[in-house]
Amino acid sequence: MNIDKNQLLVYLDSDRLPKLKIKKYFMQTIKVERVTGVNDILPSTYQIDQQIKSILSSNFESYGYRPIDVPLIEYTELYLKKSGEDIISRLYDFIYRNRRLCLRPEFTASVVRAYLDNLQELPLPVRLYYMGPVFRYEQPQKEKYGQFTQMGIELIGATGAIADGEIISMACQGLDRLGLTEYQTFIGHVGVLNNFLDHLQLDTRLRSFLLTQMETLRIEGKEIVESRLSEIYPAFKKNNFLAEQLDTNTTTKKITDILQNLEENEARTAIFKLLESMNIELTSTRTPEEIVDRLLIKIKHQDQTKELNQALEFMTELSQLKGEPQAIFKEIKKLLSAYGIDDYGLAELQDILKSLEAFNIDKNRISLDLGISRGLQYYTGMVFEIYDSKLGVERKLCGGGRYDDLVVSLGGKQETPATGFSYLMEELRKELTEKAHLSFNNYQFVEALVVGLTREDYSDSVRVAEKLRSLGLRIETDVIGRDIQSNIEYGNQQKISFLIIVNSTEKKGGKVLLQNLDSGEQKKLELHEVVHQVRNIKDNTNC
Repeated sequence: MNIDKNQLLVYLDSDRLPKLKIKKYFMQTIKVERVTGVNDILPSTYQIDQQIKSILSSNFESYGYRPIDVPLIEYTELYLKKSGEDIISRLYDFIYRNRRLCLRPEFTASVVRAYLDNLQELPLPVRLYYMGPVFRYEQPQKEKYGQFTQMGIELIGATGAIADGEIISMACQGLDRLGLTEYQTFIGHVGVLNNFLDHLQLDTRLRSFLLTQMETLRIEGKEIVESRLSEIYPAFKKNNFLAEQLDTNTTTKKITDILQNLEENEARTAIFKLLESMNIELTSTRTPEEIVDRLLIKIKHQDQTKELNQALEFMTELSQLKGEPQAIFKEIKKLLSAYGIDDYGLAELQDILKSLEAFNIDKNRISLDLGISRGLQYYTGMVFEIYDSKLGVERKLCGGGRYDDLVVSLGGKQETPATGFSYLMEELRKELTEKAHLSFNNYQFVEALVVGLTREDYSDSVRVAEKLRSLGLRIETDVIGRDIQSNIEYGNQQKISFLIIVNSTEKKGGKVLLQNLDSGEQKKLELHEVVHQVRNIKDNTNC
């Protein structure tokens, strides 16, 4: 009987099929799919990641960093405080037993929380490194994942150009150790934009919003940012005709003074009664209530439309400043002078570039980019990102920056400067496999396959395998009883270099038959000789 899923549901609610038969049919035909946005890490891919982790861990530890791990689940509040709209809107966020929890979307806030909970007694600076999955909701599309892997460092308790230079240097040297040399490092400073927005005296919500929009401004354009801004600050749109009338009328101040002294509901009622007494009908694409609400925003609060327009103009120009450091320094000084702003942050950038010379970082791989904001509100100073020099923004390999306010924001008792960065492991993996810098596909999981010549030799083959494992070899045992030829074919398919054939009669003499599956050569050897032979050929192959 052929039954589709819809038909099956009908049968489940009827007596037309026995319950047992339905259950059996359902279990045999319904496959549970992988959740969209996450991926299985298969053995070969896992091994790539392990080799990357080994190389990068070695680099981190050479600078004195120690490993740390933090929970997958945190209180959502940890990220609501300082992470910014870019992450908050993409949290895997849920309520469990009256607690608001989420899967961690990044490591920095969690590591700082762990530092505050456990490590404050350590002398500063505290150097930590981590690796693990993070979770951010993404609309289903190619190359976008809800789960991905970060590996990075946090340097807590250090300030200045040398500290910032150390993390940029580590990021670059890690790529060099992996054999990746086709990259470009872009360095910026969020303090430049922060300083300008402070000068405009924008309210906190608008200021926070603008700090997260630099990347959107550069990639999607000013109109998109203006549209989003209008959603959170309706007064930014062109004011309706009544508001404009109030601006130009000589009695404006008297009317606005009265309305400002009223409660909002009282003021709204007063405006409607005034319009009604004057027989003024509000005709617009918006409702009368929307028009009056916008008018009240303008009357009762300082209208910041002018300042917002100035901010967007400045941000648009700032986002275009990207290139060779000395040329960009000249351009940014001109821009700040034109807006009457001091050059806060530029001296820090110059000192950082100088420190990178001491770390022997190739200056040709370093550019300035004043449009970098990283999309996170906790950054306070230097920020940087590293891209594939040919693919550019299509492949970001890592990024980070300084976050001097985060420790206090998360409950620290005193101001503690901090800086750090993280690699995007999936991007490193793609970079390495595409450019074949490491022979990942040739990694040998198993060095030898131990088999019995006959079924009677099975127990002895297990004992031989156990002994060889104790001597340090990675050994598989034939556990399904294949014949010798089938085991040879299996070994070749699995890229196993040696077959060890155990014959109970021969074994009494202390020897086994070692067959090189690449050359076909066979030798009768004692077990210690097998270990030496396998390792010797393996070492010669890797040279």
